[in-house]
Amino acid sequence: MSRSPRRIAVIGAGVCGLSSAIRLRERGHAVRIVAQRRSPQTTSNRAGAVFTPFRVEGHAGAARWTEASHAVYRGLAGVAAGVGLARLREYFFTPLDERPWWTEFVEGYERLAPVPAPYVDGLAATVPRMDMTRYMPWLEAQFTERLAGTIEPRTVTTFDELLEEGCEIVVNCSGLGAAKLADDPAVMPMRGQVLHVANAWSWRECLVEEGRGSTTTYVFPFEDYVVLGGTYERHERVEQTDEATLAAIVARCQALLSRAGFGDVPDLDARRLRCWAGLRPARVQHGADEAIRLERVEHSPSRWVVHNYGHGRAGVTLSWGCAADVVRLVEEIG
Repeated sequence: MSRSPRRIAVIGAGVCGLSSAIRLRERGHAVRIVAQRRSPQTTSNRAGAVFTPFRVEGHAGAARWTEASHAVYRGLAGVAAGVGLARLREYFFTPLDERPWWTEFVEGYERLAPVPAPYVDGLAATVPRMDMTRYMPWLEAQFTERLAGTIEPRTVTTFDELLEEGCEIVVNCSGLGAAKLADDPAVMPMRGQVLHVANAWSWRECLVEEGRGSTTTYVFPFEDYVVLGGTYERHERVEQTDEATLAAIVARCQALLSRAGFGDVPDLDARRLRCWAGLRPARVQHGADEAIRLERVEHSPSRWVVHNYGHGRAGVTLSWGCAADVVRLVEEIG
């Protein structure tokens, strides 16, 4: 613990903002969240969300954050609302050069052979699965009820606004808002479109197909619905679905299910529950779309900003590991 509790404002009430605020409150700091959106209106609420690590070229700490978050989610399985473990099968159009680094700490890893055409490689493992329709409200309740934190609906335009109100430290988890707030042109939206359909088949296994261009195909079943995805649309800023794209998602998911041995599912979207579009907060540098910024900056004498943004597709997967580093950066301040 640092010398004394700090007065901290966290900007953003998505999965990274809530996780950071929870960890800081658990350490005894005086924390409030200020956010333009909160659950159920955040992009995090619209995430898949199955623990599927992405490339880690964006930051040297990403592998460590991934493993730390995995440990937290494993501990939350069956305890936190919406968190459990499930078998994941992932298929690839190109051969894997080696065993993926993240399979070293997950359970039940196996290389799949043979794999159905047109795939040439595949793997399976048991991974955490988060029902975001339940997990995000649970996270928010942890902060506001268990830890007596407050969430203020507000649009922040400068860090000085909060620092002049008496905060010593601002934790910037503003996602896409960081483009203006932190004057960071590397931050940009990557739109994702998904459907939720009723789980009429009692499916339990998660399926993923290697992404191609602006498409990424996955079937993530939960207790009472199935997530069908998805897209990865660079620079799209309209937070809205379109029917042609949704129909293409359904067709790709039908093909994936058939190849994976689930048979033909012609009425896959007959019972649609929700159709969502979300703008992922990517940060693009040196070919990486998840060039996460997690660092401490002295904004003015004795006033600090801890940046924690740019998670793109990996916000849920990295949230707890990044939150641990946020706490470390705060408590290292003399």
